[in-house]
Amino acid sequence: MSRLVPVVVLGALLVACRTDQTIVTPDPHLERMLKQEKRMAYEEDPLLPRGMAMQRPPSGTMPVDAIAGDPLLTTGVVNDQYAARIPIPVDRTLVENGREDFQTFCAACHGILGDGNSVVADKMALRKPPSLHEARILAYPPGKIFATVRQGYGLMPSYAVQLSVRDTWGVVAYVRALQLARAAKARDLPPDVRAKLAKEAP
Repeated sequence: MSRLVPVVVLGALLVACRTDQTIVTPDPHLERMLKQEKRMAYEEDPLLPRGMAMQRPPSGTMPVDAIAGDPLLTTGVVNDQYAARIPIPVDRTLVENGREDFQTFCAACHGILGDGNSVVADKMALRKPPSLHEARILAYPPGKIFATVRQGYGLMPSYAVQLSVRDTWGVVAYVRALQLARAAKARDLPPDVRAKLAKEAP
């Protein structure tokens, strides 16, 4: 009986071997899916309205990736004007979350202090990331910073996938905190912080 076991196993293996008869040729009808007529973006199509493949979306519709809600909150823009203020309550939690997201997604290029000094920035020969403390960026309203993070700008990609609307406003709040801290004067600090600095001063 023990001698039959190897024979049975060998027979099973031979039956399992793939042969030419087991190879299934593709169904010729499926080839039509690979070689079908189609229109590319911006191509003409006489069968469609306006004679173009690309059509204007029907009235009242919105893109599948659009975020419903107050445009000031979701885009940072209303009536073609950037939001002059952050449209959600700014508290310590929002700023702390913004700090974490900034250090995760932004600091690699803009630097941990937002000054544009980073290892990645040193390797970018084509165009270096700007310092967020430049006068022109200091003049940006919060809505413009929000829109830049959501849409991307130049070599900077959009971070709309990585950051929710609230998270993006958190990053904006933290960028503002970095800018304020960079330009802060000792006289502007709270009394307890001034007292601590006075003790540490040489």
